[in-house]
Amino acid sequence: MNHKKFSKGKIKRILKYLKPYWGMELEILVCMGIAVVLSLVDPLVIKVLIDNVFVERNLGLLNIIMLALIGLYIFRILFSIINSYLYNFVGQRILFDIRSQLFQHLEKLHMGFYSQTKTGEVVSRVNNDVASLQNIVTTTFINLITDLITVIAILAAVLYLDWRLTLVSLSVFPFFAFGIAYFSKKIRKKSKQVREKVADILNFFQETISGMKLIQSFGREKYEARRFLRKGKEMINLRIELGMLGSLAGSLAGFIAALGPALVLWYGGYRVIGGALSIGGLVAFYTYVGRLFGPVLRLARLNVTIQTAMASIDRIFEFLDINPQIKDAPSAITLSKARGDLQFEKVSFSYQPGEPILQDISFQVRKGEKVAIVGPSGVGKTTIMNLICRFYDPSSGVIRLDGMDIRKVKLSSLRRQIGVVSQETFLFNTSIRENLRYGNMKATDEEIIEAAQRANIHDFISNLPEGYETQVGDRGVRLSGGERQRLSIARAILKDPRILILDEATSSLDSQAENLIQKALQPLMQNRTTITIAHRLSTVVNSDKILVLSQGRIAESGTHWELLEKGGIYRTLWDEQMKRKEVPLQTQAVPLGEQM
Repeated sequence: MNHKKFSKGKIKRILKYLKPYWGMELEILVCMGIAVVLSLVDPLVIKVLIDNVFVERNLGLLNIIMLALIGLYIFRILFSIINSYLYNFVGQRILFDIRSQLFQHLEKLHMGFYSQTKTGEVVSRVNNDVASLQNIVTTTFINLITDLITVIAILAAVLYLDWRLTLVSLSVFPFFAFGIAYFSKKIRKKSKQVREKVADILNFFQETISGMKLIQSFGREKYEARRFLRKGKEMINLRIELGMLGSLAGSLAGFIAALGPALVLWYGGYRVIGGALSIGGLVAFYTYVGRLFGPVLRLARLNVTIQTAMASIDRIFEFLDINPQIKDAPSAITLSKARGDLQFEKVSFSYQPGEPILQDISFQVRKGEKVAIVGPSGVGKTTIMNLICRFYDPSSGVIRLDGMDIRKVKLSSLRRQIGVVSQETFLFNTSIRENLRYGNMKATDEEIIEAAQRANIHDFISNLPEGYETQVGDRGVRLSGGERQRLSIARAILKDPRILILDEATSSLDSQAENLIQKALQPLMQNRTTITIAHRLSTVVNSDKILVLSQGRIAESGTHWELLEKGGIYRTLWDEQMKRKEVPLQTQAVPLGEQM
């Protein structure tokens, strides 16, 4: 019962994609219906030719029939052209609608989904599986209706010609239906395995191409080639098995379909010899039966197509059925422009149940203050940034912006108040200008240049042969880390956020690049609430307050000099970085009494 309900619900969901185009679908069906009717005239013409024209040698009737046939052929061509246009238009629109819905849904899913789902898996479903769904709601649906119309029309014709002969020809259909039912389940299961393997190979490609520098540096080309060959062989075996199942199903259907016309010739021959049926009638009947089993055979193969597509449909709906965990509350309000007061009240969070990352975190950052969060790797520093941006929601506790629970603020307006400059700067494979404009889609060229100047990157851009139209390559690969970072800062300047989050913004850069970035950050930090997540303590010396995280809790807080005086975790981290020369000499600890 549950399976039937599920199937009905799935069919309804599929048909929703057809709903906006019902008018055009009906036009397609009308054109096809007319074409089917016109195609059924031929056997009757043959009957008349044999029984009336050839036997009676009626030349005038022969000429009339030939002229009528030419007219019918012209009509069939016209309907075919109209149908082709409508069919392609509807098919491409539905393909776009499905991909658009899936893409927009993926944009709403929380970051946890993307951390747990392979990129190749997502690409496979958006590309390959959506194409299969589009095929089933256009090609498959139209062919199904057309063949059903054809079968009904032919049955009506053969019943008119000879109902006894019709019953004999249909005696093979129960065996036909049994064969279809037997192979359907097996084909669907194997199709799902093929789709999953396609996604696995796509993910392998994406991963290896992204990591090609690492692969070559370790000399692992042959190792990765062997991995690819292994996955490729698994794919080949699955496709062979699926092909064999389809071939067996088609061969069985073809054999049974061939029995029908054979029985017609055998029993029809008896009736012709007995005078109960004319030769023209037998030829027409045989022609009709041949055309009857053609659509039935296609319906059998169509079933194979449907079962194959159902695996893709399941995979698409599996994504669409994921409810976004981070979404606007029903009564969420729009925050036009925040002051920048931020407060954590006993906030706890865990990515996995029973494995807390943050526990009872409480702190306050007032408008315009500069607060730094430091601590060992994996202690939860970046998690705090994720919570502020509402990439995740706290397991318990409240985060407030200007005194308001951020869960009661619309996501779009909340994130407009926040600018993030992170260690891993992402740039789109387009021009520098378009990457900068991402911070403010309405920014003028003058505003873009001003932001680049404030980020200390304008001179570099101007010296490039194509200036601001320079293509940065995939993920900004044509630029250095420092250049990408300064572009990220310029992009944040254009966004003009009230809260600025610097997430390890300079940890992967050398000292020279870091100095350039620090200079670029100064104009961005002015008059903004700034939260700096840092590994290099030299970058947070001038913060108004430093929070030291340890084991998911705030272990210490205070200014740089206050924390050094305490001699706790911060002092230990500072001393270790001094030994490794991660702290420039000008920022090394100087006793408070000696600063005078």
